[in-house]
Amino acid sequence: MSNNETVLLVDDEPALLESCRRILESEFKCVTTTNPNDVMALVREHNPSVVVTDYLMPGKNGVELLNEVSAEFPDIPVVMISAYATVEGVVDAVKKGAFDYLTKPFSADQLLITVRRSVERLRLARENAGLKEKIQDDFFNRDFVGKHPKFLKVVETIKKIADTESNVLIEGETGTGKELAARAIHLKSKRGEGPFVAIDCETLTERMLGASAGAETTGKNILESVNGGTIYLKQIESLDMGSQARLLGVLQEGKVRLGDELKWASFNARVITSTSSDLRIAVDEKKLRENLYYCINVINISIPPLRERLEDIGILADNFIKIRAACNSRVMTLSSGALGRLMEYNWPGNVRELKNVIDSAISLAEGDTLLIKHLPEKVINANRTFSLSFKEAKQKWMKGFEKTYLENLLLKNNGNITRASEDSGITRMSLYRMLKRTGLANRQSLFKRPVSGKSDRKTGDRPGK
Repeated sequence: MSNNETVLLVDDEPALLESCRRILESEFKCVTTTNPNDVMALVREHNPSVVVTDYLMPGKNGVELLNEVSAEFPDIPVVMISAYATVEGVVDAVKKGAFDYLTKPFSADQLLITVRRSVERLRLARENAGLKEKIQDDFFNRDFVGKHPKFLKVVETIKKIADTESNVLIEGETGTGKELAARAIHLKSKRGEGPFVAIDCETLTERMLGASAGAETTGKNILESVNGGTIYLKQIESLDMGSQARLLGVLQEGKVRLGDELKWASFNARVITSTSSDLRIAVDEKKLRENLYYCINVINISIPPLRERLEDIGILADNFIKIRAACNSRVMTLSSGALGRLMEYNWPGNVRELKNVIDSAISLAEGDTLLIKHLPEKVINANRTFSLSFKEAKQKWMKGFEKTYLENLLLKNNGNITRASEDSGITRMSLYRMLKRTGLANRQSLFKRPVSGKSDRKTGDRPGK
């Protein structure tokens, strides 16, 4: 242990306080007080690694101190000192969050060992918190990246809802990154250190979700094994009707059948589902239970296709190149010509297709630069403007620019036409004509950021449900 670690000692008996200080001062910096009312000020000033406090003191007892410290500094361990007559109360304090307790009289070794364990516990907790933060930073800086307002809106929503326990439905075309979004929710949530289990619903059976009472079962079911974490169900519409009923029962009742026993346990996992289809059509066609649809669609997140966030192609491509470079130590760059062709392609396979294209180009490249010739024919030939007249090519470019500009303008101004008009210098009437021409009219609600349920009194806009 290092003398850099601070121990705060609290006891109304000066003799005991001095005795504890002498035992600990060879390994720790000690701060002492006989007044429990001074504790919070001392914690804020000295940031101790552990608080050691007497249980029974005039004015304020150890449990009250525990509650005050834990409310503001939940990671700092609190150790109780108790006389034999109050040990029952101290044990109760441990149940309420105290790290450990010592019963008077205690030896020097007992005090040292308990404080060492407390300090080590804080070190590990902070180390784990730092590791979790690094994992999150790496994920959002490498795996789940973009700067387009539509993508940033998704990230903002994920950060807002991560710590709720609400079920989430993620919608988006194949390859847009729905599983990455689900992992992002998991990592940002309180369940981030628990398991994350991704399951394709085409392979999921009713028995895997927990059999009915009286049915023969073997081993743990999936819902039981994901206890404390997050389960991500891909392509939820492909779940058979029996499995849909079983999943609905688990979500509504909050319990799951234990695999090899005639017992039930609380279901303790967050459920995230995804689809690349319109689930409302699946409900109308009786392929998805309507009550299950409403149960899983508590929070809805829509991942935009890559063709609607073209400015992210360069960021994503550079990331894929860096990931490959980390594996084979081959540093490469993307030429401006190749980037231009990538941005002119429609990307029906979205981000997954872009990754495959970059991987293929790296394999074909001779030098350290990815050129147009290294791209697949479908991408190279996607640019047809060279065969058009100057006027036709300019009109085609302007049409794409106009739509992209308006989308960004609406996102920036939260879908509010008045503010968008003032921000852009375009009159409201002209702006309405442009929105109609680009197919964005009457779709302003798609560009509104999620809010907490309060209406905007200035504009009259109301948050979507």
